[in-house]
Parts: sequence; structure tokens; C-alpha cells
Amino acid sequence: MGSIDNKQIPLHAGFDATTTATEALAGHDLSGVQAIVTGGASGLGLETVRVLAGAGACVLVPARDPHQAQAALHGMAGVE
Repeated sequence: MGSIDNKQIPLHAGFDATTTATEALAGHDLSGVQAIVTGGASGLGLETVRVLAGAGACVLVPARDPHQAQAALHGMAGVE
């Protein structure tokens, strides 16, 4: 079989490894957008929920432990 040559080509989108979620969504209005974030009660998922809700999205966070999720998400507008 021949070799496969799938080289990655940079997109030059203005983002890199140091870009934060807040920076990536800057200037975007997500009002009217619904998002589901699994794992949204901790870690990277929690940060994702925070940024999406901050941009206006309505965010649904399913969780195995509803009490833990409610505590982590307490006070965030637009999050269920």
C-alpha cells in the first residue's frame, strides 16, 4: 500500500494555543442559541458553560449528580 500524505495546513484564523474561550467568542452574540454541555459542572466544561452563557446562549448542563451541578452552576444566568 502507498503512503498517505495528509499534512496539516494552518488555517490562519487568528487563534493559537494561548487563545482563551472568552477571546474566541469576543464580539459574538449567542442570544437565541441553545447549547448542551456535557461535563459542564466542572473543569473545562464549566469554563465552556460560563463563556457560552456570558455570550448570551441558553446552556443546558446534564449531570449525574444534580446537587453537585447546581452548586457549581449557582448564580449563572441562562444555565439550566
